[in-house]
Amino acid sequence: MSAFRPIYYLGCKNDFAQAIKAAVDELDPNGGRLGDLFAGTGAVAALIGRERDVTTIDIQEYSRVLCSAVLRPARFTAREIAATVDTASNSGASKLLRWCLEPLITYEQECIVDASSGDVDALVALLEAPPIAVREAERSNASSQLQDLSGRVISRLKQNDFWGSSDSTVSRLFGGVYFSYEQAAQLDAMLTVAATGGERNRDTLLAAALSCASVLVNTVGKQFAQPLRPRNKSGQVKADVARVVQRDRAMSAPKLYELWLRKYSAVVPAVGNPIAIRGDFLDGIAQQASSCSILYADPPYTRDHYSRFYHVLETMCLRDNPPFAQSVKRGISSVSRGLYREDRHQSDFCIRSAAPGAFNSLFKAARAHDLPLVLSYSPHESGDGTHPRVVATEQILEIANHHYPKVEVATIFGSTHNILNRTELKLKLRDHAEILVKCHR
Repeated sequence: MSAFRPIYYLGCKNDFAQAIKAAVDELDPNGGRLGDLFAGTGAVAALIGRERDVTTIDIQEYSRVLCSAVLRPARFTAREIAATVDTASNSGASKLLRWCLEPLITYEQECIVDASSGDVDALVALLEAPPIAVREAERSNASSQLQDLSGRVISRLKQNDFWGSSDSTVSRLFGGVYFSYEQAAQLDAMLTVAATGGERNRDTLLAAALSCASVLVNTVGKQFAQPLRPRNKSGQVKADVARVVQRDRAMSAPKLYELWLRKYSAVVPAVGNPIAIRGDFLDGIAQQASSCSILYADPPYTRDHYSRFYHVLETMCLRDNPPFAQSVKRGISSVSRGLYREDRHQSDFCIRSAAPGAFNSLFKAARAHDLPLVLSYSPHESGDGTHPRVVATEQILEIANHHYPKVEVATIFGSTHNILNRTELKLKLRDHAEILVKCHR
């Protein structure tokens, strides 16, 4: 059975899931409930959940939504899917939101047409402009026409009670930046459908919208770390910018929505009573340990905070109005280009000074509840030429051995993780990209 991938996800464990399952079964042959502490998109839980109860825990709400939809998907008939897509596309609220955005939708389409004919200036200005929710003077480098159109759109949104509303979250915060304005309005409509779809269906409807966003996003690598940069470091417009923008922003959100609803409806649900929880790993252990017989942990292990790549999906789930983080360049503070949430989660596992303590807390908490633990880790040894890990493998094993009477290491051969698109990260690859630290009770 092929693996189900709800979004583009760095560090996804689909390739390693069988080996992880084997380790879990070895340490807990009785088949009790697994606690998956850093669940991500639920790849490991989905596989193991075919045979035993699973509880997924992750600090991010988008992870909880995806895991819930993967483990307990709502079932929609073809007629129900068609009706859902029609509601998202043609409801009165959906049409009204698109009308509010129409000046920018039309202008963006004109910019793309002009750029395909060689006149890229207007498109570049649009791509470099902030979203309509951001009006800081230092980022007001848009053309006067774009400023006028933005003002008209803001006026329409306010007059129709969309300004500040959860029904326009994507349009206001990310339209024109990560998505076309029309795609942003359509994503907002999908979120509204999910919010009103009933408790049993909500997470699956919301997950389908997140999957659409992951495909639609107009960035290199389909992540949300940085919007598309139309210029190179020397300030010259990139030769393929018009093609890339046209490719992504011409995609139909309703067609993708229908496709993803069908995909989720076809997912085989987990056995028993799968549970998806949003929370910190230590709180998760404290609250769920009594029902689990084994834990699996896949904490981050580089300085790259994963929340940087998925903050748009997090905001889509929360549908709030978060303050954006500020960045300072040459003494001037401005909204971060990535439009990161000010409260974006920063994991201790990604901070060199804090990571050893985080690993110690993980092993200590698991051992305190007398639970075996399987830990995934991508090894790094000093001088091996790979993207540096925050904590070396030998230090992790030292911490594990301090808490557990028996610790074994299994190496997974033949697979490598996704590589970021930055050239400097394309370092030497090892024959294996993962080890499993098996902590026996």
